[in-house]
Amino acid sequence: MKILVAGSTGLVGKTLITDFLHEHEVIAISRRPFKFPNNVKQELIDFNKDFSLKPADHFFICLGYPLELLDLIYMRDKIKPKFEEVDFGLVIKLAKMALDVGIKDISVISSVMADKNSLNHYLKIKGEMEEEIKKLSFNKINIFRPSHLLGERENKIGLDVQIFEKVTNIFGQVLPSQLKDFKNVEARTLAKNMVTEAFNNKTGVSYFSHKDFN
Repeated sequence: MKILVAGSTGLVGKTLITDFLHEHEVIAISRRPFKFPNNVKQELIDFNKDFSLKPADHFFICLGYPLELLDLIYMRDKIKPKFEEVDFGLVIKLAKMALDVGIKDISVISSVMADKNSLNHYLKIKGEMEEEIKKLSFNKINIFRPSHLLGERENKIGLDVQIFEKVTNIFGQVLPSQLKDFKNVEARTLAKNMVTEAFNNKTGVSYFSHKDFN
Protein backbone atom coordinates (compact mmCIF):
# COMPACT_ATOMS: atom_id res chain seq x y z
CA MET A 1 0.00 0.00 0.00
CA LYS A 2 1.01 3.61 -0.49
CA ILE A 3 0.84 5.60 2.73
CA LEU A 4 0.97 9.37 3.23
CA VAL A 5 1.99 10.75 6.64
CA ALA A 6 1.73 14.39 7.75
CA GLY A 7 3.52 15.31 10.93
CA SER A 8 6.10 12.69 10.06
CA THR A 9 8.85 14.05 12.31
CA GLY A 10 6.63 14.32 15.39
CA LEU A 11 6.27 11.76 18.15
CA VAL A 12 3.46 9.68 16.65
CA GLY A 13 4.20 10.22 12.96
CA LYS A 14 7.82 9.22 13.35
CA THR A 15 6.82 6.14 15.34
CA LEU A 16 4.31 5.12 12.68
CA ILE A 17 6.95 5.27 9.99
CA THR A 18 9.93 3.77 11.78
CA ASP A 19 8.14 0.98 13.66
CA PHE A 20 5.08 -0.11 11.68
CA LEU A 21 5.21 0.82 8.00
CA HIS A 22 8.34 -0.96 6.76
CA GLU A 23 6.41 -3.08 4.25
CA HIS A 24 4.68 -0.14 2.61
CA GLU A 25 5.59 2.68 0.27
CA VAL A 26 5.55 5.76 2.49
CA ILE A 27 5.52 9.44 1.60
CA ALA A 28 6.47 11.56 4.59
CA ILE A 29 5.58 15.23 4.36
CA SER A 30 7.25 17.61 6.77
CA ARG A 31 8.72 21.06 7.14
CA ARG A 32 12.28 19.88 7.78
CA PRO A 33 14.62 17.05 6.76
CA PHE A 34 14.76 13.84 8.75
CA LYS A 35 16.54 10.53 8.18
CA PHE A 36 13.83 7.95 7.51
CA PRO A 37 14.05 4.24 6.54
CA ASN A 38 14.75 3.39 2.90
CA ASN A 39 11.10 2.72 2.06
CA VAL A 40 10.22 6.35 2.82
CA LYS A 41 10.21 9.21 0.35
CA GLN A 42 10.36 12.54 2.13
CA GLU A 43 8.72 15.65 0.72
CA LEU A 44 9.69 18.94 2.32
CA ILE A 45 6.78 21.36 2.28
CA ASP A 46 6.34 24.96 3.30
CA PHE A 47 2.72 24.89 4.39
CA ASN A 48 2.48 28.66 3.93
CA LYS A 49 3.13 28.33 0.19
CA ASP A 50 1.38 26.45 -2.61
CA PHE A 51 1.94 22.71 -2.49
CA SER A 52 0.25 19.51 -3.58
CA LEU A 53 -0.23 16.02 -2.18
CA LYS A 54 0.51 12.70 -3.83
CA PRO A 55 -2.25 10.07 -4.15
CA ALA A 56 -2.17 7.32 -1.53
CA ASP A 57 -4.24 4.48 -0.11
CA HIS A 58 -4.32 5.94 3.39
CA PHE A 59 -3.45 9.30 4.91
CA PHE A 60 -2.28 9.62 8.51
CA ILE A 61 -2.53 13.19 9.83
CA CYS A 62 -0.41 13.42 12.98
CA LEU A 63 -0.18 17.18 13.34
CA GLY A 64 -0.20 19.15 16.55
CA TYR A 65 1.11 22.53 17.60
CA PRO A 66 3.64 22.16 20.46
CA LEU A 67 1.96 23.40 23.62
CA GLU A 68 3.09 23.90 27.16
CA LEU A 69 1.33 21.87 29.81
CA LEU A 70 -0.65 24.80 31.20
CA ASP A 71 -1.97 25.69 27.73
CA LEU A 72 -3.95 22.47 27.79
CA ILE A 73 -5.82 23.80 30.82
CA TYR A 74 -6.01 27.52 30.03
CA MET A 75 -4.51 28.51 26.71
CA ARG A 76 -2.70 31.83 26.46
CA ASP A 77 -4.23 34.32 24.02
CA LYS A 78 -0.99 34.62 22.03
CA ILE A 79 -0.91 30.85 21.50
CA LYS A 80 -4.52 30.39 20.39
CA PRO A 81 -4.09 31.56 16.75
CA LYS A 82 -0.99 29.40 16.24
CA PHE A 83 -2.69 26.36 17.75
CA GLU A 84 -5.84 26.87 15.68
CA GLU A 85 -3.81 27.33 12.49
CA VAL A 86 -2.24 23.89 12.86
CA ASP A 87 -4.70 21.72 14.78
CA PHE A 88 -7.74 22.94 12.89
CA GLY A 89 -6.77 24.92 9.81
CA LEU A 90 -3.91 22.80 8.51
CA VAL A 91 -5.56 19.49 9.39
CA ILE A 92 -8.71 20.41 7.47
CA LYS A 93 -6.73 21.87 4.57
CA LEU A 94 -4.72 18.67 4.18
CA ALA A 95 -7.83 16.51 4.45
CA LYS A 96 -9.57 18.44 1.67
CA MET A 97 -6.46 18.28 -0.50
CA ALA A 98 -6.33 14.54 0.08
CA LEU A 99 -9.86 14.15 -1.24
CA ASP A 100 -8.94 16.20 -4.29
CA VAL A 101 -6.17 13.74 -5.25
CA GLY A 102 -8.36 10.69 -4.69
CA ILE A 103 -7.39 9.59 -1.17
CA LYS A 104 -10.40 7.83 0.37
CA ASP A 105 -9.17 6.70 3.79
CA ILE A 106 -7.84 8.94 6.56
CA SER A 107 -6.75 8.81 10.19
CA VAL A 108 -6.49 11.87 12.44
CA ILE A 109 -5.36 12.38 16.03
CA SER A 110 -7.70 14.35 18.25
CA SER A 111 -7.93 14.26 22.06
CA VAL A 112 -9.82 12.59 24.85
CA MET A 113 -12.88 14.72 25.72
CA ALA A 114 -12.72 16.68 22.45
CA ASP A 115 -15.98 18.61 22.16
CA LYS A 116 -16.87 21.56 19.95
CA ASN A 117 -18.96 22.97 22.83
CA SER A 118 -16.24 22.67 25.46
CA LEU A 119 -15.25 25.72 27.51
CA ASN A 120 -11.66 24.49 27.29
CA HIS A 121 -10.09 26.02 24.17
CA TYR A 122 -7.88 23.01 23.39
CA LEU A 123 -10.78 20.55 23.57
CA LYS A 124 -13.11 22.92 21.71
CA ILE A 125 -10.79 23.24 18.70
CA LYS A 126 -10.16 19.50 18.63
CA GLY A 127 -13.92 18.96 18.66
CA GLU A 128 -14.47 21.46 15.86
CA MET A 129 -11.78 19.71 13.82
CA GLU A 130 -13.55 16.37 14.27
CA GLU A 131 -16.86 17.83 13.11
CA GLU A 132 -15.31 19.31 9.97
CA ILE A 133 -13.48 16.08 9.14
CA LYS A 134 -16.74 14.12 9.41
CA LYS A 135 -18.35 16.40 6.81
CA LEU A 136 -15.84 15.28 4.18
CA SER A 137 -16.71 12.39 1.89
CA PHE A 138 -14.01 9.90 2.84
CA ASN A 139 -14.67 6.18 2.65
CA LYS A 140 -13.00 5.63 6.04
CA ILE A 141 -12.41 8.19 8.80
CA ASN A 142 -10.58 7.01 11.91
CA ILE A 143 -10.49 9.53 14.76
CA PHE A 144 -8.12 8.72 17.61
CA ARG A 145 -8.69 10.31 21.01
CA PRO A 146 -5.67 9.64 23.23
CA SER A 147 -4.93 11.29 26.54
CA HIS A 148 -1.37 12.45 27.28
CA LEU A 149 1.16 10.76 25.00
CA LEU A 150 4.31 9.15 26.35
CA GLY A 151 7.47 8.56 24.36
CA GLU A 152 10.92 9.80 23.50
CA ARG A 153 10.52 13.25 22.06
CA GLU A 154 13.13 15.03 19.99
CA ASN A 155 13.17 17.98 22.38
CA LYS A 156 13.60 17.25 26.06
CA ILE A 157 10.40 17.73 28.03
CA GLY A 158 10.30 20.27 30.85
CA LEU A 159 10.37 19.47 34.54
CA ASP A 160 6.65 20.20 34.83
CA VAL A 161 5.84 17.57 32.21
CA GLN A 162 8.23 15.07 33.80
CA ILE A 163 6.46 15.48 37.14
CA PHE A 164 3.04 15.34 35.47
CA GLU A 165 3.91 12.08 33.71
CA LYS A 166 5.25 10.44 36.86
CA VAL A 167 2.20 11.40 38.91
CA THR A 168 -0.36 10.48 36.25
CA ASN A 169 1.38 7.19 35.49
CA ILE A 170 0.97 6.24 39.15
CA PHE A 171 -2.67 7.31 39.35
CA GLY A 172 -3.37 5.67 36.00
CA GLN A 173 -2.69 2.28 37.54
CA VAL A 174 -5.60 2.66 39.96
CA LEU A 175 -8.13 4.43 37.75
CA PRO A 176 -11.46 2.56 37.52
CA SER A 177 -12.42 1.11 34.16
CA GLN A 178 -14.86 3.92 33.39
CA LEU A 179 -11.97 6.41 33.56
CA LYS A 180 -9.52 4.34 31.55
CA ASP A 181 -9.59 6.77 28.63
CA PHE A 182 -7.75 9.31 30.78
CA LYS A 183 -4.70 7.11 31.26
CA ASN A 184 -1.47 8.13 29.57
CA VAL A 185 -0.81 6.40 26.25
CA GLU A 186 2.51 5.27 24.83
CA ALA A 187 3.00 6.79 21.37
CA ARG A 188 3.99 3.36 20.10
CA THR A 189 0.70 1.89 21.33
CA LEU A 190 -1.26 4.61 19.57
CA ALA A 191 0.73 4.21 16.35
CA LYS A 192 0.28 0.43 16.37
CA ASN A 193 -3.48 0.76 16.72
CA MET A 194 -3.65 3.44 14.04
CA VAL A 195 -1.99 1.09 11.57
CA THR A 196 -4.17 -1.86 12.57
CA GLU A 197 -7.37 0.12 12.10
CA ALA A 198 -6.19 1.68 8.85
CA PHE A 199 -5.71 -1.67 7.16
CA ASN A 200 -9.01 -3.35 8.04
CA ASN A 201 -12.10 -3.31 5.83
CA LYS A 202 -14.29 -1.17 8.08
CA THR A 203 -15.72 1.99 6.51
CA GLY A 204 -17.40 5.10 7.83
CA VAL A 205 -16.48 7.18 10.87
CA SER A 206 -14.87 5.37 13.81
CA TYR A 207 -13.65 6.71 17.15
CA PHE A 208 -10.86 5.13 19.18
CA SER A 209 -9.76 5.92 22.74
CA HIS A 210 -7.60 4.25 25.39
CA LYS A 211 -10.12 1.49 26.08
CA ASP A 212 -9.84 0.43 22.42
CA PHE A 213 -6.03 0.27 22.35
CA ASN A 214 -4.17 -3.01 22.69
